[in-house]
Amino acid sequence: MAGLKRCTLVFALLLSACAHAQGLRTADQYVWLQQIEQQAIDDGVNPQTVHEALDNFVPDERVIALDEKQPEGTISFAQYRRNVVTSARAQKGGEMLRQYAEILRDIQTRTGVPPQIVLALWGIESSFGRNMGDYETVTSLATLTYQGRRADFFRGELFAALHILDREHMSSADLRGSWAGAMGQCQFMPSTYLKYAVDGDGNGGSDIWNSPPDVAASIANYISAEGWRGDLPWGQEVALGTPVDASQIGLGVTHSVAEWSAAGVTGIDGSPLPVLDAQASLLQPDGADGSTYLVYDNVRALMKWNHSTYFALGVGLLADAIQQN
Repeated sequence: MAGLKRCTLVFALLLSACAHAQGLRTADQYVWLQQIEQQAIDDGVNPQTVHEALDNFVPDERVIALDEKQPEGTISFAQYRRNVVTSARAQKGGEMLRQYAEILRDIQTRTGVPPQIVLALWGIESSFGRNMGDYETVTSLATLTYQGRRADFFRGELFAALHILDREHMSSADLRGSWAGAMGQCQFMPSTYLKYAVDGDGNGGSDIWNSPPDVAASIANYISAEGWRGDLPWGQEVALGTPVDASQIGLGVTHSVAEWSAAGVTGIDGSPLPVLDAQASLLQPDGADGSTYLVYDNVRALMKWNHSTYFALGVGLLADAIQQN
């Protein structure tokens, strides 16, 4: 029995020494890391990539703190709109609309996604590349996986990030983004990058950090694949001639544009609705006393990017503002 205790103690000391050598704080963290590395290798990641990226992993306390301090409560859509649809962002989008006109027209021809929608997504996600984040993506995702609150989700994203290192021949130090793992100027999560990032400048890569053509093409590829219809707009702010029953508000209710027009719905300035053979829904994100929007199926495509009506409406409204600049 004494011999068994000595063996157990020796094993624990060995684990502790390995953990210390790799910068980890506890033997439990070391065991966890060995399991994660093996799972990544079993997922098809090159073992050398796995070990180079993770062997010296230490949880990032900044990431843990940010994850634990997620904001609670909600703001009104009116406030969200003021925060997102800014004159500076619209002006910058207008400049880029002209600067990349040829590239954006070509993207629209191939995907059906108009330039102003591409730019609105670009602007909201990173302010056109100004706010990409500078956290090491692998470290952030490993930290969030280790922390355990949404371990399954972040484990999948961690493995996707390791696959990106393999595919793009990048080092983990060069793969950077937000503290929660979103990367590049379009803030793709690693799994989204693997699924939707494309080569827009013809050099054979998908550089969403440094290549504007790659960023624009990847954004459009995502939204097109998720159902964007090139023959429809996103929607518009509208005025109601008479109050609409609450049961008729929401994405679950659709009527033809002609039917909404007959019910007294007009443009916000009183102009008639467009003549479209399409179904549409009414949204009132701040309730009956707030603004009202008539939206088409393209809002559902935008919500595949971010499952929020605030986000989808913000993209549409910023796109309109960009087009007017």
